[in-house]
This record gives sequence, C-alpha cells and structure tokens, in this order.
Amino acid sequence: MKKENFSSKWGFILTSAGSAIGLGNIWRFPYLCGQYGGLSFILVYFIILFLICNPLMVAEIAIGRTSKSNCVDAYKVIGTKVGLKHLKIWSFFGGWFAAFGVTLCLSFYFLVASWVLYYFFEAISGNLLLISHENLTSEFENLTQNFPIQISCGLIFLLTTSLIVIAGVKKGIERTGLYLMPLLFVIFILLSMRSVTLDGAEKGVSFLLTIDPKYLGFTENGFQIRLLLQTFTAALGQAFISLSLGFGILLVYGSYFSPKENLFSAVRHIEFFDTFAALLSAVIIIPAIFSAGLSASSGPGLTFISLPYVFQNLSGGYFWALAFYLLLILATITSTISIFEVLVNLFMDKLKTNRFKSTIFVALITGCAFTLVAASFSGVSNIKILGKDLFTLADWLSSTYTATIVSLSMALFVGYVSMKAIMHNICGSAHVSDAFTRYFLVTLRYIAPIGLSILLINAFI
Repeated sequence: MKKENFSSKWGFILTSAGSAIGLGNIWRFPYLCGQYGGLSFILVYFIILFLICNPLMVAEIAIGRTSKSNCVDAYKVIGTKVGLKHLKIWSFFGGWFAAFGVTLCLSFYFLVASWVLYYFFEAISGNLLLISHENLTSEFENLTQNFPIQISCGLIFLLTTSLIVIAGVKKGIERTGLYLMPLLFVIFILLSMRSVTLDGAEKGVSFLLTIDPKYLGFTENGFQIRLLLQTFTAALGQAFISLSLGFGILLVYGSYFSPKENLFSAVRHIEFFDTFAALLSAVIIIPAIFSAGLSASSGPGLTFISLPYVFQNLSGGYFWALAFYLLLILATITSTISIFEVLVNLFMDKLKTNRFKSTIFVALITGCAFTLVAASFSGVSNIKILGKDLFTLADWLSSTYTATIVSLSMALFVGYVSMKAIMHNICGSAHVSDAFTRYFLVTLRYIAPIGLSILLINAFI
C-alpha cells in the first residue's frame, strides 16, 4: 500500500502544531500556572522545553521519517538497518506502549470533549449566561453525572474525527490543520486582547510576570528541593502533554514528512506555535479570573466553572463565551484527529487493510472504551480499578506512565543505538553543527533520561 505524505512543509507544521495545541494548552496550562506561581512555572516550563523536549521532538519525528512506518514497526525498521538485536524490547516499550497510551487517551479525551461541546451549545443558547454564580459548580457536576448527554456529545466528536481521518492525510488531516489553525490563533489573539483590558486584569498580568521563589524551592526556611521537584514534574508532565510527546503522534506524522524538508525548522515552528498558544491561554484565563475576583489556583474548574462567571459579568459576554468555547472545540478536534491517526496508521499496516476499514475499526474500539469510561465516571457503572474510576485511571496511566516510558525508550534508542541513522536522516535536509550533535547526544543519553526517571519515580512515590 502506497505511503501517504503531507503535501507541504507548512501542512506538516500546522497539523503537528494542531495536535499539540489542544485541551492541554487551553485547559491545563493556565490552571498549572495558577497553582505553581505564575512566572515560576513558566520559567521551569521553558527550561524543560529547551533542554529536554526539543531534542525529543527532533528524535521522535526523525524516527518516523527514517522508518516511514507505524509507531510499533518503526523501531524494527531502524534497528534492522543498524544490525540491532532484541528488537521486540524496543517495539514493546517504544511502540506498543505508545499504542496503549493512545487508546487510553482516546477513551477519556472524548469525555472531556463532550463537556466542551455541551458548554458550546449552552453558550449558543445563552443559557450559560443565565446560571447564577452559586449554581455554576453544580451545573458542571450535574453534567459530569449525566451519562446520556456526555455520550451524545462525545459521539458527535467521534463521528466528526472519523470523517476527517477517513478523508486521508492530504484531504482530511492536513486540510483541517491548514484551515483551522489560522482561525484558532485569530480567536486566541482576540480573546487575549479582551482579557487584558478588563477592569482588574492588571493583577492577573502581574501574577503571570512575577516569580514566586517558593515554587523554585526558595522558602523562608531555606531551600526545599521537594517544592522545586513538584514544579518540575508538573511542568515536565505539561510539556509532554502539550507537545504530544510520547504518544507516537509526532512519529506517525514524521513518517508522512518529506525527507527533503528541514526538520529543525519544522520543529522550531511547531514549538513556537504550541508555546505561543499556551501563553495566550494563560493570558486569556488568568487576568479574566483576577478581574472577576476569583482564585487563579482553583484547578481544572477554571474552564467550566470560573470562566462562565467571568462571561456573565462581561460586556458582550455572549460573544466572548461563544468565541472561547469555539476555540476549545477547534483545539480539541485538531488533537483528536492526531491521536486517532496513530491507531489508524497502525491498523492499516498491521492488518493490511485500507484507511476506511481501519478508521471504522478504531472508531468502534474508541466508542466502546469511551462508553465504559463515561459510565464509570458518571456513576452509571461502578467499575473501578485500583480504587479509581476509569476516567481518572486512563488519564493517570497515559499522561504519567505510558508517555514517559515511551519517551524514555525513544531517548535511549536514539542516544545509544541509532544515532548515526537518525543523524543521517536529519542531515539530508539541514546543516547540523558539531555543537548541536553533541548537545543532541548528551540530552538523549543523559539529561532526558534523568528528567524522565525523576518524573516516573515521583509518580510511583
């Protein structure tokens, strides 16, 4: 079966950026900024982005582009070229763990997507602006307990995602990225401009521009490494979720990326768009929360509980609520497409079938998994594993364990096994200095494994 490819460098960049710019940016990044001291969190995030995530992004895309294969067989293809033994170990931890993590991610991501779509419908009808401040919390809690609504809205997202993926890489996935990403950033910029002009928003801006030394470990009682590690692990986990690292997404998209295009330039653009979106999300949400006299550290409820109150007290609140939840929908759909494509690509190769059949197969698996997660989370079913409902378990396993293990495997695979093959692919389209090669090697062999090991150890503890 002929391998599909992106038609252009910008198709790859915008599609990959779209996979990264999802709920992780708009929903998670702002509340982590609120919980970990504003600029303190942002600085740690940027350091991690430069020292760990940049080389890992280059490595993951290069693995895909070198192998031109799916997330499991990519390690076998490259390993065979370099004469590597024990290929099943790399395919298991680097590939099958990624496939498992993506399946988990799809099972709960469509549940969160259902909340986004529900709030968008509420914004369109105007009902969102009529709910009293006291009832906003109960409104969200009632939604999370309403199994039929969550299933209905989630299946709408699943159907939309499936139709786009069925259309193919160029006509479906790439075209969606090319059209939606510009619109996404127009809404981002409009909302951020409005947020910083609200009465009292300067307190939120000041919060984002102020370093709280406590979250860097510097307290009145001396240096406490535990506080720094908490900020570090939160920022590292966010960076991986935000950039779609360790899920096989960039590997699969890399397999569609032309070897003639400059990989470094593409990665820089993806990181820029993703980071810009994350910062704009914080600029949209944090000043608005301060303007309304609410707490920036109120956690995940910022998006679905605190912000509706802001819109209620805002001139033109109907328009801004509509724009914000439309932004969430666009960001969600670009992410679900990317996660979905990892499994479709895998089934196409493994089952030797076409895109249509593979997409239907993945949609059925996802629909069943999503239904089980929604039933467990809403209380319809009493299914629990390790004392956790299936939503919490899937989120915990995929974001904390599988993505970290896959990224660790990837770093060790490139750093110790396939560096020459990967560098050959990279150098085919870009000049690589000796300084970068040393930095790339040291990061993948030492810095990234240490950082990822800390994340795993902290999760176990």
